Amino acid sequence: MVTANAAHFVYDVPSTGPVERGSGGGQFSYDALEAKGRRKAAPNRIVREDVHVSAGKRTKLQASARDLAKNFSIAAWMIRRHLDYCASFTFQAKTSDRGLNKAIEQLMEIQSRPLACDRGGRFSREKMFRQVEASRVLDGDIGMLRLRSGHTQLIESDCVRDPDAGEKKRSDDRFEWVDGVQVDYAGLPRQYSVHGRKKGGRGYEFRRTVPAQNFLLYGFFDRPASDQVRGISPIVAALNNFRDVYDNIDYAQVKMKITQLFALALLRKSEAQGLNEALPTAGEQAVLDGEACEEDVSRPREFDLSGGPTVLDLDTDESVEVIESNTPATEFQSFIEIVLAVGLKSLDIPYSFYNERFTNYSGSRTAWLHYERSCGDRRADQIEARRRWTLWQLQRWIADGIWTPPSGQSIADIKFEWIPRGMPWWKPSEEIVGDIKAIGAGFDNPDRVCRERDRGDPRDNIDATLEIIKYAMDQGKAVIGPDYEHKLNFSADFGVGAPEAAV
Repeated sequence: MVTANAAHFVYDVPSTGPVERGSGGGQFSYDALEAKGRRKAAPNRIVREDVHVSAGKRTKLQASARDLAKNFSIAAWMIRRHLDYCASFTFQAKTSDRGLNKAIEQLMEIQSRPLACDRGGRFSREKMFRQVEASRVLDGDIGMLRLRSGHTQLIESDCVRDPDAGEKKRSDDRFEWVDGVQVDYAGLPRQYSVHGRKKGGRGYEFRRTVPAQNFLLYGFFDRPASDQVRGISPIVAALNNFRDVYDNIDYAQVKMKITQLFALALLRKSEAQGLNEALPTAGEQAVLDGEACEEDVSRPREFDLSGGPTVLDLDTDESVEVIESNTPATEFQSFIEIVLAVGLKSLDIPYSFYNERFTNYSGSRTAWLHYERSCGDRRADQIEARRRWTLWQLQRWIADGIWTPPSGQSIADIKFEWIPRGMPWWKPSEEIVGDIKAIGAGFDNPDRVCRERDRGDPRDNIDATLEIIKYAMDQGKAVIGPDYEHKLNFSADFGVGAPEAAV
């Protein structure tokens, strides 16, 4: 019971009696601040995020995450599913000049090829940005080094590390080195210390420092720059969960194999006093009327089930039961599902993505819509990284004479967009009709529908359709498509009459 009495509240607590908490003297408090001794004590101070992973702890986290991705298929699948939604984009130039758009997109396509994009010649542009996203999920961040040739060199997270003491002494005292990044008091990067792996792939050796304008550190950042210099992946919170599931699945498989070693249970007669009496071993003789009978020698109870169907010759009052073991137990399976669901939440992935039978169509679609919304923040990071990469390429093309903007225009006038790959229609017969009605009512437009459905630019679709129609008419064939003769002015558009029928 709670009663109000002038300047204070009185709480009736049955176990301890009334407790008064006055309005002054700091007596009001949060229960979370009171240590009860029943759980791990909470931290009592706030430090820069990088302090938590200093002194080699960052490398330990990275090694643990990569080990899980290599050996635990569910963890690897979770990362791939995240990449499918957050690292797949298409480029579209958005100027008012369609010819200029085509020219820019063609140059971008050439630049996206592995030998033109990746310093190692391995990844195309899309594969490179997918790898960049995967590395920040596993390692927390990754470096993208811009080279004068237009290539991008990926720098692994653990290769961005503090320089030696001599290099630090030569640095400006106004700045601080934090895990390989020199920053000012506000956390703005000044330069990066890039290392490489020694011959043999083990250990590190200093290569050079790189100015911040030529280096992009792409990672997960949840705090202001002054309080977090290096990225920390959200899957850190799920590493222990996934590790436990991985280990316990192995233990369950071992237990299951052990139970399979025991095939049958032979039930003896109730009056037998011991196993030897019920199942005499080889060499023992049955005693009949007090006399040994040498012809009636007991045989060992051995059954070989490896050769296929077997007939068991049992004595009177003997029976056989197949040993069953509920391994893994239903409770164990349910608990594993809960732990996996908790781990998947580190990347906001719905459990129904992993277990398609978990819910019905309505539940799956609802979960997908919520996940689509959660992807917006991570896609924004990809879009910003791609925007910087695109501006850098445009500047390089102009400087090298590869491309010249139209007269009177600068790079700022070149509009472009990185569009996330959409999802096709789940039920085309219903959803296409719904999209058409939404466009007709002004609730949507063809451009946005094509984005959401991964159907490209509607203008390109129209051009391609008209080209096919013209080709069909030139060949004297019926037009492919629904009632195009009622939609187009064929005399004005193509200089010919409409076909007799449409197929």
